[in-house]
Amino acid sequence: MAFKDLLVMAGAGTDPATAYALWLAGACGATLTAAAPAIEASIPGYVMADMPADILARIREDAAASANTAIEQFSAAAGPTGVTAETLRIEATVGSLGDMISRLARCFDMTILPQPDPTGIDTTDIIEAVLFGSGHPLMIVPYIRARPQIASVLIAWDGGEPAARAVSDAVPILAMARHVEILTVGDKETGNPYLTGRDLARHLARHGITAEPRLMGSDIGIAEMMLSRAADIGADLIVMGGYGHSRLREIVLGGATREILRSMTVPVLMSH
Repeated sequence: MAFKDLLVMAGAGTDPATAYALWLAGACGATLTAAAPAIEASIPGYVMADMPADILARIREDAAASANTAIEQFSAAAGPTGVTAETLRIEATVGSLGDMISRLARCFDMTILPQPDPTGIDTTDIIEAVLFGSGHPLMIVPYIRARPQIASVLIAWDGGEPAARAVSDAVPILAMARHVEILTVGDKETGNPYLTGRDLARHLARHGITAEPRLMGSDIGIAEMMLSRAADIGADLIVMGGYGHSRLREIVLGGATREILRSMTVPVLMSH
């Protein structure tokens, strides 16, 4: 299924993701919706009860003004592109934003979010919520501006369910690429004859996508190997499964996923 309905989060610190989302929407012929959060401070009820009404009103007005500014900036950026763009404002607290965007994302083909920025906006919680709770793929864009092209793609393949889902979700984008490489990291491929990079390449060929399987051993971590190989082939995109586990009912990102988010320099399409 082609990407025809994309969601991006607008607001302070999201400009690189917004710019990439506008380019991708144009390349796919998709409608792009920007969700601008009006984030209110999380104030305990017993504190709020003693706060003057005018202060509470000012807090809400400031949150609304911030969201309105984000909508205006997005609309100004979208205008010259010719992309069909829509906007909406969502009201949330800091703690509920990830859950709200995750639920909203269930009615879009894909969500586009910015990489967590150590000197700016930390989107880790939102990424976790959308990755594990939306049921749809997630595109994460580096906080440095990404190249607006998809000529070369690296698929991280281990034969697992998240990786398989990511590849399936990415087929419309893989079809845009001139070069696709399937990277399996390890001393040997899985013993299951139907989970190798060669079998994935055969499957993609049925979709008209030529992909080159590559098996590479490494003395460094899987995430480091993926990023190194992406740099070697000049990849414009990494496709991978998003890994995590449940701890006391809290979804947390797996180590390789978190390292990719920390060190990525090209967009990453993840599914779980």
